[in-house]
Amino acid sequence: MLLAILLAASIQPAQQVSMRCVSDGAGTPTAQTESLRGPQGLVAVLKVSSTDDHDKNTHLCEADYQLLITPADRGAAVPVDLLTTDADWDRTLSLTLSGFAQDGKRVFGFLTENGKYPSTFLFAYDTEDGQVRLIDLKRQFAHVLPPSCHPTFDVLGTTVAGAIVVALNSSNSCKVDGRWRIDPKGSSVRRLPQGASVQGLFEARIN
Repeated sequence: MLLAILLAASIQPAQQVSMRCVSDGAGTPTAQTESLRGPQGLVAVLKVSSTDDHDKNTHLCEADYQLLITPADRGAAVPVDLLTTDADWDRTLSLTLSGFAQDGKRVFGFLTENGKYPSTFLFAYDTEDGQVRLIDLKRQFAHVLPPSCHPTFDVLGTTVAGAIVVALNSSNSCKVDGRWRIDPKGSSVRRLPQGASVQGLFEARIN
């Protein structure tokens, strides 16, 4: 119980939004989070749009995820393509904009889908070189998560070495709850030692 309280207290409020993957025939349905301002003045917004994939043999729904970055000088927003998926109709598409790293050099968030092929991706956008690292959490945690476990994730911050620290929470006590570190390349995960320090996310302000 104490661990759950400490984890909840250390998580900055994230911007979240969800929608169904559909096409209404009159346009492209979209949803986006509220904007967050980082330490250097950059403004981030997470957006998803959906449409029929126009394949008559499958009739699936395509979802396109973008991160919109507005520079500090308030110039035009720059769209950053994160992910495109094509799967079953009417699945839920969920966005979580977690926030900026303390130094403002990365933006973190989650792209989550349910349906026939559920998935959760963590993204880390580098504000300096414009590169995106997309991490498949279902695959990375496959060795520790039993099939019956359906956890949720939150970004807590980073380690001094640059690893991403996430909180894993499950409603059915899968014995994997707690803090986990994902190396900067997103290629391995392991429990964060008890007492290890974490640089929390920048206390982002809603723009």
